[in-house]
Amino acid sequence: MIAPDLGATSLSKPQNQVSPIQSIHNISQSTSRTSFEVELLKLTNLERKKVGLSPLRLSPQLTKAAQSHAVDMARNNYFSHTGLNGSSMVDRAKGTGYKYSALGENIAAGKSTPEGTIRQWMNSPGHRANILNAKFTEIGFGYENAPNSRYRHYWVQVFGTPQR
Repeated sequence: MIAPDLGATSLSKPQNQVSPIQSIHNISQSTSRTSFEVELLKLTNLERKKVGLSPLRLSPQLTKAAQSHAVDMARNNYFSHTGLNGSSMVDRAKGTGYKYSALGENIAAGKSTPEGTIRQWMNSPGHRANILNAKFTEIGFGYENAPNSRYRHYWVQVFGTPQR
């Protein structure tokens, strides 16, 4: 059973749903997000290296999709792979113009550090499977802190493989 503060999903075939993404940026958190993004990439690739997988490359488009979802969950005090506007990970990735052959998403809430969040994901079979999926070549991260929300810290990883 997946804990209430975790969620993982992935798919290999593109879907035809598209919805516009509107990014909301909180300037006061940009420094934290940037350092968290660097740390999350390092920790994610360290886990992949342990099992002989290639490192993931950071994708600005997947980061935009991940960040918009983290912000949406934090500002609207909910936790789900489905956005309040009904968007899916597919919608959010396509909304950035990302064309993919494989796509996956991990979400987490509650942990205050990248280390705690990666540990949380690696201890969950579905999330671990996304992190260690050899078909993924790119990744984007989202993080948002909302002190007055239920979980306070919201984390998103979006994995992808671009279409060739």
